[in-house]
Amino acid sequence: MGLQQDGDDMARSGLTKSQVREARDRLLAEGRHPSVDAVRHALGDSGSKSTIHKHLKELRGEDGDGDGASGIRREDTGRALHALVDALADRLHADFDERVRLLRAAHDEALRARDRELAALQSTVATLTARVKQLETEAQFGADDAPLRHWQDSPGGPRGFGHFDNSLLNSRSFVADSSPFDLIRAAARS
Repeated sequence: MGLQQDGDDMARSGLTKSQVREARDRLLAEGRHPSVDAVRHALGDSGSKSTIHKHLKELRGEDGDGDGASGIRREDTGRALHALVDALADRLHADFDERVRLLRAAHDEALRARDRELAALQSTVATLTARVKQLETEAQFGADDAPLRHWQDSPGGPRGFGHFDNSLLNSRSFVADSSPFDLIRAAARS
């Protein structure tokens, strides 16, 4: 009955040794171990595990020229290791390339941010420099000369707060003097 059952499984699944060989060879080419489950999955989850196991055992015997599984296992292991190392190397290179791309993007963004900040600072410096020049010019020549005339000691002379000695003398005698010093003093009194 055991033979009858195996024959029925083969008849039901229609699985041949050549189909198992093709699936096994595909798995080996992909660098994967051709286990019973892997071969069954490669066959579209068809065939019984016992039939696949039987065919794999026969194929190992044929490939090893009677040596059994030791010759094919060593070869399978070598192929699987090479495929694994190649896949790992590809993954490492892809990860490295992605990290380098991300680092470059972050670096470029940091440079753009620094350039924007530098441009803003240069604009601020230019604005402040222009304002300082404007204030120096106003102080030297006066933007509106009328309010500054009373600061002059004499026409064309240095600008200042007027004559302090006269302002002090006039402060007690209520003589009107319109120097900035008098204006400050008058504001302080009120």
